[in-house]
Amino acid sequence: MWKSKTIAKMLGAEVRGSDSAVFDGCTLDSRQVVEGNLFVAIQGEKVDGHSFIAQAFKAGVTIVIGEEASLKDFNLSTIPQGKALIVVQSSIIALQKLAKAWCSELNPIVIGITGSSGKTTTKDMVATVLSQKYKVHWNKENFNNEIGLPLTILNAPKQTELMVLEMGMRGLGQIRELCDICKPSLGLITNIGTTHMELLGSHENIAQAKWELIDSLGESGTAVLNAEDFFSVKLAKLSSLQKIFYGTKGKYINPDGRGSSLQVSGKLGTTFEVSFQGSKETVGLPLPGEHNVLDALAALSVGLHYDIPLNLGAQALEGLKLSKMRLDIYEGVLESIIIDDAYNANPDSMKASLNVLAQRSGVKSVAVLGEMYELGEASISGHKEVGEVVASLGIKTLVTVGKMAEGIAQGAREAGLSEDRIHTCSDCEQAFTEVNRIIQRIGSGTWVLIKGSRGMKMENITQRLVAQKFEKDKSCKE
Repeated sequence: MWKSKTIAKMLGAEVRGSDSAVFDGCTLDSRQVVEGNLFVAIQGEKVDGHSFIAQAFKAGVTIVIGEEASLKDFNLSTIPQGKALIVVQSSIIALQKLAKAWCSELNPIVIGITGSSGKTTTKDMVATVLSQKYKVHWNKENFNNEIGLPLTILNAPKQTELMVLEMGMRGLGQIRELCDICKPSLGLITNIGTTHMELLGSHENIAQAKWELIDSLGESGTAVLNAEDFFSVKLAKLSSLQKIFYGTKGKYINPDGRGSSLQVSGKLGTTFEVSFQGSKETVGLPLPGEHNVLDALAALSVGLHYDIPLNLGAQALEGLKLSKMRLDIYEGVLESIIIDDAYNANPDSMKASLNVLAQRSGVKSVAVLGEMYELGEASISGHKEVGEVVASLGIKTLVTVGKMAEGIAQGAREAGLSEDRIHTCSDCEQAFTEVNRIIQRIGSGTWVLIKGSRGMKMENITQRLVAQKFEKDKSCKE
């Protein structure tokens, strides 16, 4: 990649140390340095990356970008020979400028993906399908914001042909800014739900914020949209872009790619038929639920757009590997089955995961549900709606975690779930104790779904339930 003097010129900055240092790859974490990396020091809410510059150099970083305001006390004599420190006003802006320049130099086809839920899973699926034919680069986990997306781009190798970039947002204008960095030619929206209602105030504003991806495509762009999503179809009617719709029912418009004949396969698998413009294929998806079938249809639609036949796309999805804490399955004590879907939550994704639990578990089902954040005025109704679904699906036992999640319990109670099957807990510690007791009472083969917003750290419950099984197995052997 570029030399330090070239980077400084791009950024309108100055170089301290060598002006001919080069780098390969980029990191913000000094603990994850690979020899030859560029280290961007960012002032975070809890940690200041400038405190780790010396450590980064020692670990093998060749170039560091840091902010002038945070480098006043930095000893320039500590810059190792042959390495460089580039001083800027804003590390984040510098990161974004470099990412935009690198993306322009690589000139890959860029696919942008956003949505209220399912975008990370869909991103993994799209990348998996496209990798059947192309050299594809995509975000790790959910590196999808104003820092994670440019970091992803700067780690793209020179041979990259396609980039699949997930785009998150917390307000109007943010997706537009991400698109300005990477210039997508295809935009995929999984759905437009109520997540971020607290920040944006209305469903219409959320739709407007998501639609910034489609508006950024230009006249020759292509939109891939969910035929089961009201706002996506409504806004699509106002657009002259090429559009590809996918769906299972065609609730709001007839889909180009349709999934049908969904059937349970194994513990967490689903088989379904996909038809697209006369072609048909059976897909064995290693994930449960109609929501994941929709994500798979989106991925297959993108694949077809880039000349990957349905049969190759289906084969790719059969070997799909997802990011962590998304319908991961573990074995707990008494042969219990733990479904860890703890990465994040909103009412739609909660309902989808509850459907999975109901389909798979029979009568031995426990839903452990934490608070859902960023719902704004829809928080009370959103939590209650989830509780109503728990009751309607016949889930055996409900455990809620956190004060707001008591609304889930209230909704379930009002919908007919008996009081002796509802347990409210203040935190994950109490919830673990309660769930463990419930598993012992229900007996062997209990299914447990664990889900909540990221800030709840519901995965702690999963980790303790799984660790308990290992401890028991170990004691039995001894």
